[in-house]
Amino acid sequence: MRDKINNLIYPIIAITISLIIGAILIILIGKSPLEAYKVLFQESLFSYYGFANTLTKTSPLLLASLGILVALKGGQFNIGGEGQIYLGALGSTLAGLFIKNIPNLLHIILALIFGFFSGSLWGLIPGYLKAYRGINEVITTLLLNYIAINFISYLVNHPLAEPNAPGAYSPLIAEAAKLPVILPKTLAHAGIFVGIIAMIAVGILLQKTIIGYEIEVVGLNPKAATYGGISVSKTILLTMALSGGLCGLAGATEVMGLKYRLFENFSAGYGFNAVAIAFLSRGNVFAVLLTSLFFGALLSGANVMQRSAEVPFTIITVIQGLTLLFVGVSSQIKKE
Repeated sequence: MRDKINNLIYPIIAITISLIIGAILIILIGKSPLEAYKVLFQESLFSYYGFANTLTKTSPLLLASLGILVALKGGQFNIGGEGQIYLGALGSTLAGLFIKNIPNLLHIILALIFGFFSGSLWGLIPGYLKAYRGINEVITTLLLNYIAINFISYLVNHPLAEPNAPGAYSPLIAEAAKLPVILPKTLAHAGIFVGIIAMIAVGILLQKTIIGYEIEVVGLNPKAATYGGISVSKTILLTMALSGGLCGLAGATEVMGLKYRLFENFSAGYGFNAVAIAFLSRGNVFAVLLTSLFFGALLSGANVMQRSAEVPFTIITVIQGLTLLFVGVSSQIKKE
């Protein structure tokens, strides 16, 4: 019970301290922090179009954060979410471009499946290297990010390029593969529901199934897992595949719900933000929704804060970084 209370209190403290330091920085540039935060949160959470924009940004954050959290549960530090997002986007794009003449719902499901498995395959690479070659997954996932991003850049500039396009992007995906808009006259799409369904599924998987039990045991103590008859190598592979697949879904929903085509450098760093969100959630699957919404609100309201309160967008980046820092510090305090 005490651990559950601490898991709730520490992230709140981390966010609060980060906002206070952010307020000090705002004061130092001669602006009002109260006015800045009022604009930030009022626009992102309490206005129709601002909240729609928050939901749009929350969708990929939620899915990618679930992926990172699954990896952390299994004792793997997956910082390759960004690359897995790009591969997931590629998978759904291919499904949207080359699968034709099928019902809308079936097309959407197939495109999401393609996105999931594309991200899974990218996650399996560092999983295999860790499980069977002992290569640290931090290094491999980090390097694979750059390979994925540049691979997508090559594709949208050459074989998948829109003919005679002024920029680097693919043709539009089929109408049947597009996620529906959930708030009229906004960009908010059904990707948020995909994220919520995934959150519930991950919660059930980790808490109610044998697979989830094995992932957690391997994450806590690989030697004990081996002694108990659990294959550590296979569990690492499965963990990284699930992690990559969820991140891949984040990329898929970006293409299917927002972009409608594959762009060069389309991700706003969602895979890296997802690491902070997963740590902030402290292993609680359902807390990922709230933390993703918080980060989505920061990203959504930052531009308005910059325009209305004349506070630089970079203050939000500082707040995000400080939040992750203080969550890490609180984790060390808890261990001690």
